[in-house]
Amino acid sequence: MFAFKVTTSERILNIVELSGILVMLLLAFVLQVVLNELPCPLCLLQRIGFFGVAFGFLLNLRFGLRPSHYAIVLISALYTGFVALRQIALHVVPGSGTYGDPVFGLHLYTWCFVVSMLIVIFTTLMLGVDRQYRRAHHSNVRWRYLTHFLFIAVTLLILTNLVSAILECGIQTCPDNPVHYKLFFTH
Repeated sequence: MFAFKVTTSERILNIVELSGILVMLLLAFVLQVVLNELPCPLCLLQRIGFFGVAFGFLLNLRFGLRPSHYAIVLISALYTGFVALRQIALHVVPGSGTYGDPVFGLHLYTWCFVVSMLIVIFTTLMLGVDRQYRRAHHSNVRWRYLTHFLFIAVTLLILTNLVSAILECGIQTCPDNPVHYKLFFTH
């Protein structure tokens, strides 16, 4: 059976990109748990967008580099960027307040916008590398194990975020400015 050939450099770039997204999502979750910075509804939507980006890169690693997988990455990154831009617009007027503490001088929603646009640029450039779409036999156990590990890591991060969102919001609309987990406090 033929599979799309994935050269080492393109595969490594996809792994680096996916790892960066995983680290970013993990750090957001750590800020949530350790510093009790609960994500707002727009923050949760941004996380969903980054999980979509991660899914596109995972598909590239598992099934080979394809334009359709990059399309998932692009549409997810654009979605995340638009949600982040919406949140930036809510806080752009002086005196309107902000949400969360800044990290390296910028709020997390601003970082989400910057990272989303970098993903769009990176993915667009990667789409133009024609050699990655050639068909060839390809099977490597090391890459397969790494791909399985990354799938497990993304799945666990999705599940922990899902449980966290349910604890924070219950089965209702999330509050605009959450201050506690709704299922822990009934008042």
